[in-house]
Amino acid sequence: MIEIKYNIRTFVNKNQQVLIRVRWNNKKDEVTFSAGCSAEPEKWDNVNQLAKRNTTHKVGGKTCIAREINGRISEICEYITERFKQSELANNIPNKDELKVFVNEKLGRIIEQVSEDELKKKDKTLEDIFKEFLKIRPTENNWSERTHYKYNQMWTHLQSYNSKVELSIIDKAFLNGLKTWYVDKGYHNATIAKHFKNLRGFLNWANGNGYPVNSGALSYKLAITNTKKTVTFLKLTELMLFMDFKFPESKPHLSKVRDFFCFMAFTSLRYSDLRALKHANVSDGKIEFYTQKTKDRLTVPLIEHAKKILDKYKNESEVYAFPVYSNQKINDYLKEAAELAGLDREIVETYFVGAKRFDKEYKLHETISCHDARRTFVCCSLALGIPTTTVMACTGHSNYESMKPYIEVADETKKLKMERWND
Repeated sequence: MIEIKYNIRTFVNKNQQVLIRVRWNNKKDEVTFSAGCSAEPEKWDNVNQLAKRNTTHKVGGKTCIAREINGRISEICEYITERFKQSELANNIPNKDELKVFVNEKLGRIIEQVSEDELKKKDKTLEDIFKEFLKIRPTENNWSERTHYKYNQMWTHLQSYNSKVELSIIDKAFLNGLKTWYVDKGYHNATIAKHFKNLRGFLNWANGNGYPVNSGALSYKLAITNTKKTVTFLKLTELMLFMDFKFPESKPHLSKVRDFFCFMAFTSLRYSDLRALKHANVSDGKIEFYTQKTKDRLTVPLIEHAKKILDKYKNESEVYAFPVYSNQKINDYLKEAAELAGLDREIVETYFVGAKRFDKEYKLHETISCHDARRTFVCCSLALGIPTTTVMACTGHSNYESMKPYIEVADETKKLKMERWND
């Protein structure tokens, strides 16, 4: 005869409720069935593993009497015994899955068939899922360091808003609360939109990889007023003034960063490409290189101004074209150099924080950075009448939409240039 062993297993949760389970186990397997009810600790008989006779248990808004609780325990035990008696007639022992299906069917419960991988996914916390995302996604999309930083920043914000955040609670109400948190913290709407875009990208990836995401979160539309970011760049006259400006001999670093900026403005290079540029990339009046950000192979003709800057630094290194400082240091020095050179054109930026509008005025030298050089190349080239397709071939922009912000600013530059007819 097959020996049948099972026991009543209870534990007390944080709300001081006795959660009741009936467990069958042997040396290899274990199956646990919930009794579907809880008991009050002081009315539970730990020795006999039953509710004390003639007691009433009010737990979690639900009331059960002792006879009902003990009846459910007895019922589960009977069904376990019944399944083993069937197996005894067939001269075999049921495995844990067979026992689980049989007992739950007898109890009228529908059990989802869940694969081992799905069970592992269900056990993962949101932080586990995010770490998996950071491990897999960069290899699929060839992430830059900046992209890593943006997603880590998004995760930090989620944790700051709700330190106990899990995938199951991210729904429309959660996202509305997150939006309010950003606004209360004073984030610009444009910044909020970027962080929500990154969060949406993460949620879409999670959903596509088998992690259940609330439909409300996937379809969420960020209702927020936004404005186009002011595109800052040097006009042609400003660029030439900057290039020819004589800095004090006591501040050679300012001349260097000016040269680096102007070279990028004459070639469309990003800072990362300037830093990686080697003498070997320069030949026959052009530079050929693979961009650090997108890995595109670009060929850019060198105008005379760019050639002069290259020649100025040709003996600084046997390998690299320029002795480049860090990005942050260049941006700091650029602001100082631009102020000395008199690049003080007034710029007005309009932005929103929630529903409130703000207009901020500043001087060009207060906001100038490395990336303004690339914008300067695009805008000045278009203003000079160089075809858009030629400019895109130099910058690596893949479509008109990505060039649109530059083109709109360049149209204004063309207007200013045409007004010379009035002089």
